[in-house]
Amino acid sequence: MDHLSLEKPTMPDTLRPLGNFPPNLWGDRFSSFTLDTQLLEKYSKEVEVLKEEVKDMLVLDQDDVGGGKSGAEKMVLIDALERLGVSYLFQKEIEELLENMFPKFEEYSHVFHDNLFMVSLHFRVFRQHGYDLSSDAFERFTDSNGEFKETISSDVMGMLSLYEATFLKTHGEDILDKAFCFTKAGLESLKPQYLSSNLAEQVTHALYQPLQRGIPRVEARHYISVYEKDASKNEKLLRLAKIDFNRVQMLHKEELYHISRWWKEWDLRSHIPYVRDRAVECFFYSTAVCFEPQYSLARLVLTKTMIMISVLDDTYDAYGTYEELKCFTNAVQRWDMNAIDQLTNYMKPIYKALLNVHDEFYQEIMAKKEINYSVQYLEEAYKEVVRCYDVETEWLKKGYVQKMEEYLANALVTITSPLLTTAAFVGMGEIATLEAFQWLQSQPRILMACSTIFRVINDIQSSKTEDERSHMATGVECYMKQHGVSRPEAISDLLKIIENAWIDINEEMMRPTMISRDLVIRILNFACLYGVVYKYSDGYTQPECAKNSIIALYEDSISI
Repeated sequence: MDHLSLEKPTMPDTLRPLGNFPPNLWGDRFSSFTLDTQLLEKYSKEVEVLKEEVKDMLVLDQDDVGGGKSGAEKMVLIDALERLGVSYLFQKEIEELLENMFPKFEEYSHVFHDNLFMVSLHFRVFRQHGYDLSSDAFERFTDSNGEFKETISSDVMGMLSLYEATFLKTHGEDILDKAFCFTKAGLESLKPQYLSSNLAEQVTHALYQPLQRGIPRVEARHYISVYEKDASKNEKLLRLAKIDFNRVQMLHKEELYHISRWWKEWDLRSHIPYVRDRAVECFFYSTAVCFEPQYSLARLVLTKTMIMISVLDDTYDAYGTYEELKCFTNAVQRWDMNAIDQLTNYMKPIYKALLNVHDEFYQEIMAKKEINYSVQYLEEAYKEVVRCYDVETEWLKKGYVQKMEEYLANALVTITSPLLTTAAFVGMGEIATLEAFQWLQSQPRILMACSTIFRVINDIQSSKTEDERSHMATGVECYMKQHGVSRPEAISDLLKIIENAWIDINEEMMRPTMISRDLVIRILNFACLYGVVYKYSDGYTQPECAKNSIIALYEDSISI
């Protein structure tokens, strides 16, 4: 990318809605790194050896395909591989196994008919892979009134397994609503001193962060330490998980180094010091969406797109004046470097950077001999976001508070989930077909649900700070005005909207999906990312929220 050669502008002395964002946490911490190629090669070779040994463990006996004890053992193995973060190495084998096992579940489940842990495990894993196992499987644990039997409360592993399974529910599954309330209350009432330290840790963690809604890489890092203390652990699986984590971490650290150098050399913040400096966090988010080694280009495109859209968001939200933003909106719609002349001085580096980053993506994709029409979809997504930003500036100028329907029609675009999903797809190679991009443009239900989660939870958290400065009404204010309710009542109702969106996602993940399942999973990962980052505060604005996870993923390797 060309360095920004424009003169550093003096910032105009104009009254602006400044965000006063917290500073960057990292400095130059990730700006130097030398890849130890010998260690990487050593790790890679051992991963290949262990991979072949684990593959053998995934093969069902031909005379007992999907049957009885063998089926239960395989399900435990699949779950361990997934929670340890290495199931991507066995995608084909796991899919074949589940495809064999699912039709035979009724036949072989008699072996563990009264085993709450095992029934819940099968339900969760099947549903995670899009197999719609009926929740009727849990009726055996209820009494004549349809309530869960108190006798299962003493089965802590079973209760924990059922609790995690409830997060895969679809609309109208009352039995899973009851299961959630029953298990949550039961697990919260447990006295840690009566449990093994490892089980107590698992219960505490699950109540804080349910597996289905966690960031896969963060959850894998945590589970490796849990699994290590499990008396029934498989040593080969544990070693594979540790070595592969360190191997992938090395690859991620090298990518983060390049991103950090790029951001530093770009030097955009010297031109626009008002923006949030979150390059490291953006890379962390891209890892949350697609951590697998083969998706390096997806992480590159997604990270740079996140950084760029953050700059635009802060410019529209926390710096630009009405007249300046109008000019910028028009320039983006033209998408032509000649349009730079119509912009005020401080906006010129932003516009130049936007077009240059886009050219980078074209070059990266062409270098890999990939199809390049995908970048055109990203350009159109940028234009749409900026048009919707412009609508918000109009609303702010007029002091207009919208009804929720009108607000969301615009806000589900400005939250940038459609743009960021497009960016992820751009870097994912040949599986991101023309049909996949057209599907994204059709506003599919799962994408709208993901955007709803991001938008609403963002509004709930950011409304705490945005009330302190000139800002368009958030969804919280829109809802309060439309329904005549207090802020706590509005937030309570909005949390129900979020929960409903999660259930929509669960339904849309069922087979068959409209496009490659490997693509659709990225939308689920985005939803999990948003849910984690904004759980207790505006985690993007407040970088401390992700600090420990970033250190765990990119600094602290696992002892082997």
